[in-house]
Amino acid sequence: MKYIFPYNYLEPLEIPEKNLIGIFEAGQDKPDASPEKIVTKALQNPIGVPRLSELAEQTNRVLILCDDQTRYTPAYQVIPHILDELHSGGLTDDRIRILIASGTHRLMTYKELVVKLGASIIETFEVEQHLHDVRDELFPLDVSHKNAEFLVNRRLKEADLIIGVGNIVPHCIKGFSGGSNIILPGVSGSDAIGAMHWLNLDQFGEDILGIRDNKVRRLIDEVAEKAGLNYIVNTIVNNDMEIIHCVAGNPYEAHRKGAELASRVFNVNIPCRADIVLFDAYKNDLDFWQTSKGIIPAYVCMKQDAVVIDVADCPEGICHNIPDVGKYGFKDLDIIMDLHNRKVFHPVVTHFLVSIYRVVTERGRCIMVSNGISRESAEHTGLLYAKTPQEALDHALEIKGKDASIIVLRHAGNICPVIGDKAL
Repeated sequence: MKYIFPYNYLEPLEIPEKNLIGIFEAGQDKPDASPEKIVTKALQNPIGVPRLSELAEQTNRVLILCDDQTRYTPAYQVIPHILDELHSGGLTDDRIRILIASGTHRLMTYKELVVKLGASIIETFEVEQHLHDVRDELFPLDVSHKNAEFLVNRRLKEADLIIGVGNIVPHCIKGFSGGSNIILPGVSGSDAIGAMHWLNLDQFGEDILGIRDNKVRRLIDEVAEKAGLNYIVNTIVNNDMEIIHCVAGNPYEAHRKGAELASRVFNVNIPCRADIVLFDAYKNDLDFWQTSKGIIPAYVCMKQDAVVIDVADCPEGICHNIPDVGKYGFKDLDIIMDLHNRKVFHPVVTHFLVSIYRVVTERGRCIMVSNGISRESAEHTGLLYAKTPQEALDHALEIKGKDASIIVLRHAGNICPVIGDKAL
């Protein structure tokens, strides 16, 4: 059969039908109303707290936190309705600030900010961006966790009402994105972000993906509560970036409801694991680091010694803001841990390297197909390389044999696989 990728420049892939277990995709639900109606309905019916218009009547200064360009949140369709609520409560624009919760990511460009927030927001408000490694930009929280220092952006203590804007999808580190994530890692310091990632190291794949109640989420919620997060507005969007659900209100209660809705959208039943798992990282492919949102679902679907094929653009290479990832790669766990112990690597970097090591070395191998990553770069980091998906699949069949079973995950960053048989 011919398989057509969401990347329109790729030639169709010929997959032997006798080998194919199935092509799986989530996030195909369609909205039942306009974005405006879905968002305003959530704001008019907040979970666990009064409406923003009521909260605004008792508020002097508001801080709106919004995730960055690496996340799906259509903030330009959400923030204007938040502002309407705040204005209804008597707040004027000069008492409202907007901060991009970028975690450890690079700063957004002006063009990216316009796409994310909308031109009218950019023209009306001074939009600031979080700096995770500038001490003067941070202040400490009373959080005790394995000697880590928990710092958050100083602007949080200057606000009476803090609103987090994000999107909910199954996530390989925290169970789900959204909710309190806007604080940790969104506007936290490097040490706290590292501690959060390190806490997840013994939970991987199906042990954390799409599971909200976990120790990482408990830490995130604790930090957000102590940082003063009052309110969230979180969307759930489909693969076409259309808003299909929105939740608003208490950061814990609203996020729990949003995670339930997201599970219905993104959970996919898969009958068994496969010898070859091919996936695309469409819209999760700024760099190879970001494609991990698709790699982890692929890992869940791999048999032991399987081959995973990663098809992604990766215009910013292996890792756009952490060159050490490309320098050292995923080949040798002892080297990774030695560099971590000598503090060459930040815990976030080590977590990522170890996670990918589990996929490309412990459980199997990974063939990279990307315009943005060269053969030399892929092979240096420990990946195999192919120019086209067909070349990659042909190579995988050479490795695993002509009768190897195949699974295809479409838009893999939006999939939470549920395997019918849990055995490898």
